[in-house]
Amino acid sequence: MVIQHNIPATNAYRNLTSNRSGLSKNLEKLSSGFRINRAADDAAGLAISEAMRSKINGLDQATANANDAIGLIQTEEGALTETHSMLQRMTTLATQAANGTYNSTSRASIQKEMDELGNEIDRIANNTDYNGIKPLATDSNKGNTSTAVNNDSKLNMTMQIGPTKGEVLDLKGQDMTLKGIFNDLDKVSSSGVTVTETGLDGDATNATNGPKAKLKALIDDKKVDKDQAGKDLTNAVRDAMNRADMKGAASVSVTVTDAGSVSISGGSKITGDGADSVKAALLDAYDSLDGVQKSKGDTATGLTDGKEYIQITSSGVAGDDVTANANRVVKNIQSAIDHVSSYRAELGAKQNRLEHTINNLQVTSENTTAAESRIRDTDMAKEMAAYTKNNILSQAAQSMLAQANQSGQGVLSLLQ
Repeated sequence: MVIQHNIPATNAYRNLTSNRSGLSKNLEKLSSGFRINRAADDAAGLAISEAMRSKINGLDQATANANDAIGLIQTEEGALTETHSMLQRMTTLATQAANGTYNSTSRASIQKEMDELGNEIDRIANNTDYNGIKPLATDSNKGNTSTAVNNDSKLNMTMQIGPTKGEVLDLKGQDMTLKGIFNDLDKVSSSGVTVTETGLDGDATNATNGPKAKLKALIDDKKVDKDQAGKDLTNAVRDAMNRADMKGAASVSVTVTDAGSVSISGGSKITGDGADSVKAALLDAYDSLDGVQKSKGDTATGLTDGKEYIQITSSGVAGDDVTANANRVVKNIQSAIDHVSSYRAELGAKQNRLEHTINNLQVTSENTTAAESRIRDTDMAKEMAAYTKNNILSQAAQSMLAQANQSGQGVLSLLQ
């Protein structure tokens, strides 16, 4: 019997230390709810779960971003609802003004309401705001970041709708002021175009952005049918020639090519008495190929804020055809309505897409969270069973350590 080394006590102490260490870990996992509290608990599991946590955070923020984008779209769309209503009212007013039962005073009153509606369209577009962004406003100071309406960001707003770089949605704002709407629509203009014996001329100094190039772009985009355009121009020339008692009207033909060129063939030359009225009719018909054209008359000529497209009356202009002006305005406004409708349809499509995006992000976040939970969270039932085992073993080891320490007391009886 030896007393220098109490091997049973040492063994009991080692087991007690091990059981207490296990018990401590059980308590940590049960109190924190995590199976992995440090890398030593499961190095690979920790790395995987941290990557998953990063993705979950990105998914949750992308969901918030998509909801913010919907808020912006709804703000735009709500404003354009009123723009649409006012354009519809303007159609009613222009149609009313075209009626022969109204005198100049009545039409002037109608024009006042038309102008005020135009002012309100501008006010709504320039003041519709979402967190400092004005997606419907004009960018009259674009290029100067200190004074530009939207700090040059209006035309392309990029929405981050996913946790990775490429998951974005581009939302393009549009200038929905009266001027902006008609500037987008009025691509073909007779300004700078002259009538020759063989066609229209005016592109020599502006081949890339002149009338011919713009008409070509509309033909390429299927917004103007070149064959129908040729027929419209032909009819305009023939009607004008007949009104001017010019011979050869029936054999005149105007052709529009894919390149945007306008050529005249057949009939007599557009010269002599009545030639000016025929040229004016041709240019007028050419100007209306894209569906819009500025109102005629001195009053309208001086306007540059979009109201030149909604002028029914042109006071002081000899021979001014108010009915023709009113019908032209009706056509202009209908094109504007179609333009706003197209943008609203685009916004609606974006919103529907975002709603599906949000659903997908939420499901992905939920499933990723569940996967991360299986890796990192504590199985409370399993851990409680381990805690109970280690607790009992710890108490047993403590009791056995006490018994092992008592075993050496037998040596004292030998010393009596």
